[in-house]
Amino acid sequence: MNFYECVLLLKPTLSEEESSSVVGKFEKIVVERNGTVHAVQHLGKKKLAYELKKERKAEYVILYIELPNASDELELERSARLDERVLKSMILKRKKLVIPQTEGPSEQATGAESSSEGVSEVEGAAI
Repeated sequence: MNFYECVLLLKPTLSEEESSSVVGKFEKIVVERNGTVHAVQHLGKKKLAYELKKERKAEYVILYIELPNASDELELERSARLDERVLKSMILKRKKLVIPQTEGPSEQATGAESSSEGVSEVEGAAI
């Protein structure tokens, strides 16, 4: 299995329902590809260092996912490029999945083991 962190910068003008539908779209793609969404972190709206598509702020969302094939990452990238509600996206491949524990109601974690250092880790299979 391959572990990924998918960072999405969404338009700040989106309502709560619209941003949830964008995240749901990406979760659906992962599930259709027989993957697992371990956690979703909504980090809120933050000021950008420079303008992206004439926007000065963006809503940050991080998805911690697991996909069986490395080629499934391409579908996520393609969907992010085509969705006009996504300002920018970045998908990072990880050897093991580390989910930081943050306080707040906006975090949703599922299926990860918790450690004493405030992070959750999921080990990958040896190659």
